[in-house]
Amino acid sequence: MSDRLVARLGGRVYYGWVVLAVASLGGFISAGSSQMYMGSVLLAITQDTGWSHTAISTALLAGTVTGGLISPLAGAWVDRRGPRLLMGLAAMVMASGFVLMGWSPSLAVFFLGYILARGAAQGALGGAAQRAIAVHWFQHYRGRALGIASMSVPLGGAAMAFAGAWLQRHGWDWREVFVAMGALSVLVVVPPAWLLLRRSPEALDLQPDGGPVTRHEAKPGRRPRPSGDDYPWTLQQALRTWALRLLMAAAVVAIAANGTVVFYHVTYLVSRGVSQVQAVTAVSILALTGALANVVWGYLSEFFSERRLAIVSQLLAAGGILLMLTVDTTTGALVLSAVLGLLVRGEGSLTGLILSRYFGRFAFGRIAGVMASFQLMALGLGPVIASAVYDVYHSYAAIYGLIAAGYVGSASFYLLARRPTPPAA
Repeated sequence: MSDRLVARLGGRVYYGWVVLAVASLGGFISAGSSQMYMGSVLLAITQDTGWSHTAISTALLAGTVTGGLISPLAGAWVDRRGPRLLMGLAAMVMASGFVLMGWSPSLAVFFLGYILARGAAQGALGGAAQRAIAVHWFQHYRGRALGIASMSVPLGGAAMAFAGAWLQRHGWDWREVFVAMGALSVLVVVPPAWLLLRRSPEALDLQPDGGPVTRHEAKPGRRPRPSGDDYPWTLQQALRTWALRLLMAAAVVAIAANGTVVFYHVTYLVSRGVSQVQAVTAVSILALTGALANVVWGYLSEFFSERRLAIVSQLLAAGGILLMLTVDTTTGALVLSAVLGLLVRGEGSLTGLILSRYFGRFAFGRIAGVMASFQLMALGLGPVIASAVYDVYHSYAAIYGLIAAGYVGSASFYLLARRPTPPAA
């Protein structure tokens, strides 16, 4: 079917945009297991089951660590065989996990369901595998392609939070919503993945971007920025560089902070007097502006240094999270949530762009997969650490101060992560 569609599109539309749309659809649906959605139903689950915040956040950690272990394998699979079979199988595993969560009679079954759902979602449908698809199919337009791919999960998180809240207001409970997510995962992701996805543009006799693209001229006195695509980097060579180690540190700290922000956003706003409905609306707005931020930061990277943009985004995020401590009205919560989304969500696409700039596309899935394994562990660990801090200090100010320090630390690591010497030089 993909060959016929390429012929039908002709030279008008590059087939990579079709592949990117399918990959983004998978990321969108996978957001049902995200910290953002789980945070939005945290109160409903605890009130229905009596399970503690720490127990549920530990389930999140277990599922996210599983995704981290799967991610390097999924990234390598995309590099070698493409995403077609991977996405279809991952969607079915994720659907099974959602159904188990909905039917869970005990915390142990809930754990198992979340491990399946989150492992498939973050390990194979989103994260490194999804970014590898964008990097393999695009070169000049890589910034906006990665931005669109990175946008899908927070956009899905916002949609899931809205839909889940609406369904619960109309008589559904949280269990029924998870079962419905399982059915949706199979129906929406598996058919287009099987019919439309292919390994690379070369598999369809195409070139990245659809062919050569005229690049933006470098400013007078500046050399064009080199690309890692010019050199045959391998995973082993990349792992020996300080650049990759520092980028991993920056990304790990940033994503731990981001995961904590979205997990505690609703409960923090409720503690400040904002209603549950408005708090869910606020976290959905944060997700929507965060989704837009991925595209904005990605587009800006076509004109400015990805590393400098990453430094700026993290410093602004530190200021934004401290500003959240001043919230005392619903209007303030909604406005600051919108601003915070724009500030904290640039890290994902920018890190992928720096990786592709430094190390190229040929081993991108493997390199990004190794990085993602640490990122996903940090994503799950962030809320657990925050929960422990809250249990000791009973203060959201302590949590938000820790998050701000994390963003500053991430900016410092990006500052130190200079482009490595190419292996062929």
